Amino acid sequence: MEWLSNLISYGLAAAGVVFVSTSSFPVSNNQPDNLSASPEPISQPTSTDTATTSPRRLTVTVKVAEPADLKIAEGQEIKQGDIISDRISEKTRLTSQQKQLQLSLDRLKAASITPPASPAPVPPVMALPPVSYLEHEAAVEKTKAQIASITSELDLKKQEIDYLSQVPNLDPIILEHEQTKLAELKQKHTAAVRDYQLAMGKLQTAKDNRKYQEYQASVTEAQRIEQMNQARLNYQQQLAEYEQRLADREFQVSQLQAKLNDVNNAIASLSVVKAPYSGTVRRIKWIGQAPDGSLSAEITLMVSNSNGSNLALSDEQ
Repeated sequence: MEWLSNLISYGLAAAGVVFVSTSSFPVSNNQPDNLSASPEPISQPTSTDTATTSPRRLTVTVKVAEPADLKIAEGQEIKQGDIISDRISEKTRLTSQQKQLQLSLDRLKAASITPPASPAPVPPVMALPPVSYLEHEAAVEKTKAQIASITSELDLKKQEIDYLSQVPNLDPIILEHEQTKLAELKQKHTAAVRDYQLAMGKLQTAKDNRKYQEYQASVTEAQRIEQMNQARLNYQQQLAEYEQRLADREFQVSQLQAKLNDVNNAIASLSVVKAPYSGTVRRIKWIGQAPDGSLSAEITLMVSNSNGSNLALSDEQ
């Protein structure tokens, strides 16, 4: 029975040694900051088998725009902090786009949009002076009085001649003299009628001229109102165009600013991926291409121990 007890003790001791040798040590969370700031997802170490806190094998997944952005090769020895990937070409392209967008935005904001000037006031139409026909009417009345006076004289002279023609043995010279006076009165009457007609014509002309002046004044006032309405309409159209140009510029500024923000965010996301540990690049595997054209690569890093030699893998294929 003693030999059976010894056998059981040796078996338990061997099992304890196997358990210790196959236990995994926890991975340290104190990795370099440059890796945690990288936008590319980084996988956790696949396995650990060392007395230190460093993993023995580390798998890193990175996204690049083109294969040249990957700065390492299989079998390459790298140190902690060495650059694994840097999307230089994409960063250069985005930086150029950023400058162009910023320049366009600055020019658009600096562009001057002048508001339309208010319409100039249309000069008012001068009012017509008060009209007076007193002078013409007085001339008409004067000629009418002359005509009436001469007409009375003509009637008397005709009566006188009729009476004298009935007087017997009247000297013919007297009758002839009175007839001459009658002819003179008739001439005066004709001249007075002509003066009356002339005075009436002047009065009517003055009234017609006044009517024409009033018509012209009304036409001028109508034209003035039309000019005011047209100027106001033009100003409203120009003001609407000015406000539309302001709105268009505001929209363009917001569009450019949104594009610039997208580019700035894209540039900020292009962080450099650095090695968290020293070691050897065991394998680079291209996984595939995303819809945006970026390439994904899986990098397997054999981490060196504290003495600088790579850790052996018990499960290495």
